[in-house]
Amino acid sequence: MTLNKEPLPPAGTLPKGRFMKLLVLLLGMLVLVPLLEEIFQVQALGEFFFSAVIGYAAYSCNRNRRLLAAAVALGVPAIASMWLKRFGQSKWLSVSGDLCGMAFVALIVVAILVFIFQQEDINADTIAGAIVAYLLMALMWSLVYGVVEALHPGSFQFPPGTSHSGQEVFTYFSFATITTVGYGDIVPLTLVARSFSNLESIVGQLYLVVLVAWLVGMYISARSRRRP
Repeated sequence: MTLNKEPLPPAGTLPKGRFMKLLVLLLGMLVLVPLLEEIFQVQALGEFFFSAVIGYAAYSCNRNRRLLAAAVALGVPAIASMWLKRFGQSKWLSVSGDLCGMAFVALIVVAILVFIFQQEDINADTIAGAIVAYLLMALMWSLVYGVVEALHPGSFQFPPGTSHSGQEVFTYFSFATITTVGYGDIVPLTLVARSFSNLESIVGQLYLVVLVAWLVGMYISARSRRRP
């Protein structure tokens, strides 16, 4: 008696069934961490959740050795730089760590998109993967803004009394930009900062348009295949 083995996912993609957990970690980092830090004055939760996101995303690449090696090579310096910031401020340590983080997130986003666009049926995991890719793109742009401000201080105008040394400020600005909310409390001043802000808003809107069109097309295709 032979047992049927489930086919492995194509090379260069993430295994199925793990996007939902990654989504929970991301939402915890974006929503739960600020609340806990504000109410209970708990420290280092942001670093913990960011490390968990990077670690779990890298673990999800374990079926492709090259992808896993690249994820580890980029993720470890990003995590180390983030934790070392608590013991002292170093411009080039921060910039190098953010650059590694940007490359890591970009790598994971591409892997997720390759995976979900190869799927023939829409399920909860596919939708979660699309949401994760969108959130990760916003986090990647927040790292870009951190690098821009570190290399050219004064690239952004912050509200009076705002401490703009933390990455959470750029995360807030990035999500306001990618969703085209544009509150106006943080303003890009230099040409480079404005260019990256424009690019993020364009990419964010194109992503939503293409994603919705693809999901609708896949839904219609799946329904047509189920009809007798």
